Amino acid sequence: MSISARRALFLSAFLGAWAVVIVARLVQVQLIRHDDYVLRAAKQQERTLSLTPVRGSIRDAHGRILAESIRVESIYADPQAVRDWKETVRILSSVRGLEIDSADLAKRLRGRGEFAWVARQVPDEISARVHALNLPGIYFLEEHERAYPKGSLAANVLGYVNVDGAGLAGIEYSFESLVRGKPGKVTLLRDARQRMYMVGGDGNNAPVDGQHVILTIDEVVQFMTERALSKAAEKYHAASGSAIVMDPNDGSILAMASYPTFDPNEFHRAGPTAWRNRPVQDMYEPGSTFKIVTAAGALEDGLVTPSQIIDCGPGYIEIGNARIREHGGNHYGYMSFEDVITHSSNVGTIRTALALGPVRFEHFMRSFGFGEQTGITLPGETPGLLRPRRQWSKLSNAVLAIGQEIGVSPLQLVRAFSIVANGGMTIQPRIVARVVDDHGRTIYEPPQPERRRVISERTATILNQILKSVVSRGTGMPAALDEYVVAGKTGTAQKVVAGHYSATRTVASFGGYVPADRPRLAILVVIDDPHGGQYGGTIAAPAFREIAEGALRYLDVQPSLPARELELPDTKLAAFSQRFSPAATPLAASPSLAGVPDLRGLDGRAAVSLATTAGFEVKASGTGRVISQTPLPGQLDGKRTIDLVMSPFPESGK
Repeated sequence: MSISARRALFLSAFLGAWAVVIVARLVQVQLIRHDDYVLRAAKQQERTLSLTPVRGSIRDAHGRILAESIRVESIYADPQAVRDWKETVRILSSVRGLEIDSADLAKRLRGRGEFAWVARQVPDEISARVHALNLPGIYFLEEHERAYPKGSLAANVLGYVNVDGAGLAGIEYSFESLVRGKPGKVTLLRDARQRMYMVGGDGNNAPVDGQHVILTIDEVVQFMTERALSKAAEKYHAASGSAIVMDPNDGSILAMASYPTFDPNEFHRAGPTAWRNRPVQDMYEPGSTFKIVTAAGALEDGLVTPSQIIDCGPGYIEIGNARIREHGGNHYGYMSFEDVITHSSNVGTIRTALALGPVRFEHFMRSFGFGEQTGITLPGETPGLLRPRRQWSKLSNAVLAIGQEIGVSPLQLVRAFSIVANGGMTIQPRIVARVVDDHGRTIYEPPQPERRRVISERTATILNQILKSVVSRGTGMPAALDEYVVAGKTGTAQKVVAGHYSATRTVASFGGYVPADRPRLAILVVIDDPHGGQYGGTIAAPAFREIAEGALRYLDVQPSLPARELELPDTKLAAFSQRFSPAATPLAASPSLAGVPDLRGLDGRAAVSLATTAGFEVKASGTGRVISQTPLPGQLDGKRTIDLVMSPFPESGK
């Protein structure tokens, strides 16, 4: 074989072997390791980002926006496309209003990654400044930022979100699954010049926007409530405060305020103390406001009547080795049960609770809902603290009667006042009316549990009259309104300091409802640790008055009839409650069969209850208030029957 032939054969063999290697390599790349190389290529050339959907709005009862999402731009960088990372960092750091950590950004830009955030959700004017720089490797992505156009209004109810749009507190947290929507995704690809561009974000990859939450809160009532609460708290240099305005008939919360508060647009500038939704999350000893529960239980079991005389002694009562005194060093002696509550006698209330007994007393406290959550759709609700009866001490029955040894939330207590106001029925507090889609269709509505009776309508009516006297001539006089009759109760609870009740540090509160005979609003104001004053009547009652007066006028609630027509003086109470002499046995009474009570001007419900309690049958025609009665007040009627003619109340508007 010639040399040329051998060379040709050798070359052919070499080329054949080389072809085999190439084919083998192609098989390995294209077939055996195809998926691996595809993933590696994708990792080098593309990055997938999550697209946050437009978060649904939160609105008040009239559709006014309290929280919404607005379009903003976020700035990101492709480090591999940045030409001079030092110069890029220097220029970006000099942009007015662009808050960045220069050292951190420099570290990320000189790395080998394909993506790095520069700044998230920047205002349009700042984004425009960066656009104008036209920096290589710096790009923009559209996002949505949460905004609260009313600032701190209802902030503790609304809550706030993080930079990624996740709810962290309040309604934002409770309704996260409905408000946030469904995220989409977008893919960033690198072109031949190593520049990034976006694909996707539409069709099946598009985000699904969130739904809208409609609250029962009324923006105007909320503003009035927050203003009155902060005014009282600041005047007395208080540590904190709470206020709630509720419709006692259906549990709708018109306002829920906390002090101190914060601006959710800049929530990070505040802290846990300001973020706390106090009406729901705080627990405190209620003091004398809790006496309405003691009174309701005793009246319901027939142990007392409003006019029954109770021996309040020399200003104190001894239980075991403990001596419990009247507030302010008072010595009331003998007084009616109505006056026991009106003047907030500790001794008289304790004597009543002891007669009621621990079994029945615990029953009524739990029937009013103490010791368990109300079930409101807000996070972090406290159940309060009501120990089982087996854990009570010999002192517990007595001190629970005056609001000690029990922890309640403001929401639980305003619900208790609402039960008295609506005639004795339990209610479910609610702050969310419904959740709707973009077309206004309701997609969720909180369920309403079946209502149950806590106390009889008769007991609620009698207690209503007593609570009116608290405001008309008792400790709650600073809460009285000129054109509306108010029913309520003061509270001055001593705070526990170093294991003992303090003589100087208190929680001052006032709770009640108005108009007393046609309740529209139940309101509670709690001021924690005030300075320069101690008593609920002095500190909290004026704030109650300010809230009630403004809200009633705004809601166009018709003024009450003149007070002389609605109040129930002692002469009327005598018509259905036998009076006892000081020597009589306390806490035992029977209805009087005296003359006909004066029912004119009263609400029909109250009139019927008072008449039947006094031993009369009632025949009524019409609805509303009583405009005439037969026989007239004070007369005796052998048939024990009263004919009532009633006329509707004027329309109350909203």
